[in-house]
Amino acid sequence: MNTVSANGPQNATTKNGKIHRAQPAIARKVIAFQELINLQRWKKSARETASILEVPNSTMQSWRSKGNSSKVSPELTEFFSTVPGSIFLQRLVMSAHQVIHFGCGGIRGLQEFLELSLLDQFVASSEGALQAFSVRGEERIVAFGKKQEQELAEKMRHRKITGALDEMYRGRHPCLVAIEVVSGFILLEKFTEDRTKATWSKELTPRLNELNVELGQVVSDLCGGIRSYANEAGAKHIPELFHAQHEISKATSAPLAAQEREFENALAEASEKLKRAEEKHGQGSKQAREAKISQNCRRIGLEWRKERRQKVKTAKKELGKTHHPIDLRTGKLQSAEIIKTRFDEQFKVIEACAQEAELSKSCEKRLEKARRAFDAIVEYVTFFFITYAAFLSRLDLEKDQERFFNEVIFPLSYLKIIWRRLQRKEKEELKLLRKALEDRLRDAPYLEEFKNQWLKTGQECAEIFQRSSSCVEGRNGMLSLYYHRFHRLNIRSLKALSIVHNFHTRRLDNTTAAERFFGSKHEDLFESMVANVRIPGRPQNQNHDLKKRQISWEKRRAA
Repeated sequence: MNTVSANGPQNATTKNGKIHRAQPAIARKVIAFQELINLQRWKKSARETASILEVPNSTMQSWRSKGNSSKVSPELTEFFSTVPGSIFLQRLVMSAHQVIHFGCGGIRGLQEFLELSLLDQFVASSEGALQAFSVRGEERIVAFGKKQEQELAEKMRHRKITGALDEMYRGRHPCLVAIEVVSGFILLEKFTEDRTKATWSKELTPRLNELNVELGQVVSDLCGGIRSYANEAGAKHIPELFHAQHEISKATSAPLAAQEREFENALAEASEKLKRAEEKHGQGSKQAREAKISQNCRRIGLEWRKERRQKVKTAKKELGKTHHPIDLRTGKLQSAEIIKTRFDEQFKVIEACAQEAELSKSCEKRLEKARRAFDAIVEYVTFFFITYAAFLSRLDLEKDQERFFNEVIFPLSYLKIIWRRLQRKEKEELKLLRKALEDRLRDAPYLEEFKNQWLKTGQECAEIFQRSSSCVEGRNGMLSLYYHRFHRLNIRSLKALSIVHNFHTRRLDNTTAAERFFGSKHEDLFESMVANVRIPGRPQNQNHDLKKRQISWEKRRAA
């Protein structure tokens, strides 16, 4: 007879919680282990010795082997393995965390870090010493950037690029910002008197000549100065998608939401009137029926307004989904005529909702401006496909190869480029399309060498199509934070920030903007700073004892 236990299933062993030890405690254990092992009269094995120290042997061996690193000198490794070294390391890391996470930046933050870590006993931490050190650092960064740009530009072939142009306002003067879209390389960051075409030409054109490039495309908002400069430079202007959609939002979002809130309040009042009528006259009374009809009218009106606002919101999103060289539903190329037709369909919905809502004249003007922006986008799509056809003709492909490039190579290359910018929901929707394209690429009867070459070419072609200036908008936000923190940005400091972005900040693929822009490696900026910038020396022991000063003064007076 089988017996049924009242207890549920239990594991044979109980998993112990992981023990976390501080660096000084680990150093003491390792030193004690090493001293015991080195004793001549000590006859116990390493496993037994670790057990006496209440540490598993595997843990002890991992502690002893962690100090091997090719990047750090053996002397430094040995120092941090000692108890004083581990205590100093603990204090150093906690000081850095305190200042970076909770403290302020700039010289005051560096002062606090030196004081908390006790490094102010070895490095002068006065404002004067740190200010001079900051100037030396910025001057070295500027010199490094100038030298590297000259050397890398000489090796790079002359080519056309796509630039994102915008202005950042802080104070009375605009800061002109220009970034190469594909690599993220900052071409220009400078405060000027104005943002006219002449100013853009004066500041940006010499900079492009220094870097051995020219503008082929310019993506920005509908600023007149930037568009005029693009025409002067012989570049195609690309209207930015976000600003076009933003005009629709400014024209419709607030008015439609206000109408919706108005009917929500009216519905709440009608419901309250119905409740009072039923309490006073009864549910079947004439007053209750009239209040019920009024409530239903308000509810229907509210539903209409909610539906209208949702239609506009959906149409605005569809405009963004349409603005691609391929149809994201099928993966096929879509011409400018198809894109224009789909744009017109969504604008009909938006304009019909605006007429129903009886929006103001200013809102209608904003919608007209958005319509002009999307018409300019269609014009750019036409230009892109002309460029695409010329690009494809230079490849000299056969008909079946050209069809394969149009149906597989270019759509897959474009999907890979935009993939990291997509939201999780959009990635789920496009996952099947990407897998189908990858399967077709894998099963295609062509040599792998040709496939890889075509993919590289497809990526170059896909990078030509641009619809956003988000890189320069994000940089404007960073500059705004820098300006807020430092209260001002002089020419040298602003130039140093640009060079740090270009030659030090790295993406997930461990490449800097300069490496992507020039196509070759460069020297390490931080290592150059370590090797060439002198840090403040040891602070002098100053005598602040007033009694000793008085005695010394009296002795000098008597003499």
